[in-house]
Amino acid sequence: MSVTPEQVIEVMKKYVQAWGTGDKKLFLTLFAENVLWSDPVGTPEFKGLAGLEKFWDFAHQGAGRRLSPKVEEMRACANEGILRFVMQVRIPDKNQGLDLSIIDRFVLDDTGKIRSGGAYWDGSHASVPAGMQLFAPNIEDAYEK
Repeated sequence: MSVTPEQVIEVMKKYVQAWGTGDKKLFLTLFAENVLWSDPVGTPEFKGLAGLEKFWDFAHQGAGRRLSPKVEEMRACANEGILRFVMQVRIPDKNQGLDLSIIDRFVLDDTGKIRSGGAYWDGSHASVPAGMQLFAPNIEDAYEK
């Protein structure tokens, strides 16, 4: 079966929904068992669902952390998609925050699952919300030691 651009858009919408609602189960159902994901691109890949689950858990550390993706654009061609958004991270208890402008690239397999992709961002794409202190996670903490 060939994946259509409309199906790619639906997967990206569910991806945003999973992040916005904290739905780890939904998030993991979007990816192929053997997925390769880089976040950010240029760092070691998260391999398979187990690797992706570690990435999710890293991003959701601490009960007070809120993640809110604000979509700016979605594009799809064939079985690939681009999602441009700002991930708003807030830790109200510590008055910390981060707005990270990200472009994600998705490549879906024939079953409609994300088989590979990654997030394009670096420190120059981060800003501190007005009146808050910088929240700066260390992506190295997401990898096995």
